[in-house]
Amino acid sequence: MPKISKNASVILSLICCGIGFLGLLALGLLLPVYLPGHGGLYGETLSPWFVALVYVCLVPVAVADGFLVKLLLLVRQRQVFTDRAVSCLRTISWCCFIEAGLLLVGVTYFFMMPVLSFVVGFLGLVLRVVKNVIEEAVALKNENDFTI
Repeated sequence: MPKISKNASVILSLICCGIGFLGLLALGLLLPVYLPGHGGLYGETLSPWFVALVYVCLVPVAVADGFLVKLLLLVRQRQVFTDRAVSCLRTISWCCFIEAGLLLVGVTYFFMMPVLSFVVGFLGLVLRVVKNVIEEAVALKNENDFTI
């Protein structure tokens, strides 16, 4: 498999985050146009509560996307093993957990919500483990910086 440079990888990731954010904006703007006319899976009218839930679900995703950009900028500045990077990972993982909870609320509207909730919650767990690893690396780095 071809390997790209670190710098190109970070730039590509930043571009993907930008596209993701634009997709969130487009989704937020197009939902009022699309949902009322098309209904749910079987053409039924969608509840205003479900539409509101979809909008609320966009918020943690947008916050996580913003912190992904912040984390990628730290990587670009070669400041990976810092408390700021750990804070970004912590926030992103909490956004995943909040999103998983919100998706569970939608179980009455869409039968796949528990599966989606599990996937997002598991992603949050993986990010939490990575956060703990980076946090320990920061502690070791700080300890080594004081040792001469």
